[in-house]
Order: sequence, then C-alpha cells, then structure tokens
Amino acid sequence: MMNIHSAIRAGRWSVASLLLLAAVASRAATPLTEGVNYKLLQPAVPTDVAPGKVEVVEVFWYACGHCYLLEPKLEAWERSGKPTYVALSRLPATWNEMLKTHARVYYTAEALGKLPQWHADIFREINVKGNRLDSPQAIEAYFVSRGVPKADFQRAFASFAVDKKVNVAQDLNRRYKITGTPTVIVNGKYVTDVGMTGSEEKLFEVINALAAREKPKG
Repeated sequence: MMNIHSAIRAGRWSVASLLLLAAVASRAATPLTEGVNYKLLQPAVPTDVAPGKVEVVEVFWYACGHCYLLEPKLEAWERSGKPTYVALSRLPATWNEMLKTHARVYYTAEALGKLPQWHADIFREINVKGNRLDSPQAIEAYFVSRGVPKADFQRAFASFAVDKKVNVAQDLNRRYKITGTPTVIVNGKYVTDVGMTGSEEKLFEVINALAAREKPKG
C-alpha cells in the first residue's frame, strides 16, 4: 500500500487529495471515550430517518455566537465530510421564551420555503447586524424586507403547522436534555459538543466515529 510520503515522491496525488486522506485517517483514528468526548443519552430517543440511515441532529440557537461560528463548518461537513449513510437535521433550542421565539422564526422560514436561503442570513442578522429578532414586529419587518408579503408572513408565523413544529421541538429538547448550544445528537443515543471534543475539528471527527458505530450492517 502506498503511504502519503511515497505518494508525494511519486507525484501522483494533488495537495487536496493528500489533505483529504489525512483528514480521513485522523477521523478513523479518533478514540471514543464515554464521559470524555461524548456521553450516552438515557433513555435513547427514537430517530426519524429512512431505513439504513444514521441520524445526526444539531441543536442550535440563532443568537448563540458559537452556533453562528460553527454553522459554516457544519455546512462544509454536510457537503464533503458527512458519510453517505448519515442524515443531518437541525433542531432549534427551546428552553426559554426567547429561544422558542427564534424556533418560530426557523419554522416560519421553513413554512415559507425560504429556509435554505435564509438560515445563514438569520444567523448574520442577529450576530453581526445586532437585530435580535426578539419580537413579532421585528421578525415581521425582517421577513417583509426580504420580499415576503406581510399577509403571508402573518399567516405562516401564527399557523397551526408552525405551532406544531415548535411543540415537537420542545418535546425533543426535553428528551435530548438540552441545556446549551450547539449540541449534537447522534442516532438518538449519543450527545457531544465542542466542549467535550476540544475543538470544532474534533467535533466532526467524533460525530463521524459515533455514526460509524451506528452504521447499519450489510
């Protein structure tokens, strides 16, 4: 088998390929230690993914600076570092009224079909521009400023569908025992975060290692 050094000498691999190999090797070697870089969720929470998939849930808050900084790295991992058998979803935190308001922002954007385009923008609106989006009036102004008719926003923001999703998020937050963000839940069984792993880079290594542990056989 050709190692990295012999590949360099042979001139057969690009720098990008070598970096990818190094990253994969690092992930493969990541040791998992319960109580150190992850903890068990007891009882486990049933997943909501297709057969053959491992669920990874990121619990976030739009006004959390750490979540804002993690988001582009999470997007990059989703594009090129996430195993094909992993299904990633995001869940807004809900442990107080402000967080529930921002959860409603998330699900309203989703209901209006704007979430893929606006998720990162909402983070910037709060964390960079200082618009806290902390009242229905401020939230309405944000949506309207981006081209959503006022009536459409009001209908979605107060809809039964959005109410239901916020309620489901609250239930999952309770069962996941969420007390801080960002927190990652792997397959309803394991909890990890940057504090436990020591860095954002290590967080994704631990996520991949935990997901590999849960990968369906065959």
